[in-house]
Amino acid sequence: MPLYTAYGLQIDSELPLPGLLPGSSRPPDVTIRYGPVPDNLPDPIGNGGYFEATRDAFLFRIRETARYLVIGGQQIIIDRDPDCHDDVLRTFVMGSAFGALMHQRHLLVMHASSIQTAQGAVLFVGPSGYGKSTLLAALLDRGYAMLSDDVTAIDMEAVPVPLAFPSFPRMRLGTETAVRIGREVASLPRVRHTDKRVVPVEHFCAEPLPVHAVYALGVHDAPDIRLAQVDGFERFAIVANNTYRYGFLETLGLRQAHFQAASRLAQAIQVCQIQRPESPFLLNELVDRLGVELGEPVKTIQQQEVS
Repeated sequence: MPLYTAYGLQIDSELPLPGLLPGSSRPPDVTIRYGPVPDNLPDPIGNGGYFEATRDAFLFRIRETARYLVIGGQQIIIDRDPDCHDDVLRTFVMGSAFGALMHQRHLLVMHASSIQTAQGAVLFVGPSGYGKSTLLAALLDRGYAMLSDDVTAIDMEAVPVPLAFPSFPRMRLGTETAVRIGREVASLPRVRHTDKRVVPVEHFCAEPLPVHAVYALGVHDAPDIRLAQVDGFERFAIVANNTYRYGFLETLGLRQAHFQAASRLAQAIQVCQIQRPESPFLLNELVDRLGVELGEPVKTIQQQEVS
């Protein structure tokens, strides 16, 4: 089976995963296979409706797509609907299935885009529609290298500081957003059943980086852009509330461990709040302002061939 790499893991997958970087010769950390998956788990410790879990297994069901079973942070089994397209399977494998798997591996999984700076990884979080992908694309146009588009996994056991892992050199942009920032959408593949386009990323950092800062995006009624460091409990709240698939944690029995990890990260890094006008976006002004904060893009950008 092909070997891939993402989030610091070697992946051996029966399901083709185009867009991921090729893996190395070392044994895989994760295997992805087709096989039978039960409708339910015996004696689950938690149930979230379409998903349930035991201490070692996480099961979720997507109608007309597949049942996915994630075991011990090492294995994903896919029981696919015969009419489901591979693109749809991949969306849930690299989304919810990998989110559950990385939670099982006790990584802190942030719903965040991230870039490389001279100080380390800088993450951007915020509610859907606040412009994380738009801002990321604009920063890439300025020469910064992407670490991850939508999900950033952090090793809290790394010494001396937590490490953020690279994902893969692809990002997803809504068609309207892609047009607004100057992408030629006619040549970009569409994500099946969505309005999003898959955009290759040329400037990509393929090495883990120490986490330097988290910037939380927000909007306000004022006409200007405001950046401010966050103190106290709000630092923790920004980290904890922007966890990827937060609802999985209770079902997996990981709420206490997550609380401790989020607290440690919030204490170890800078946490800042960005407030911008809801309209107009002031994208160029925001990138200029962030450029002062972040410094010049790292010159030794690693550009990787897409597998």
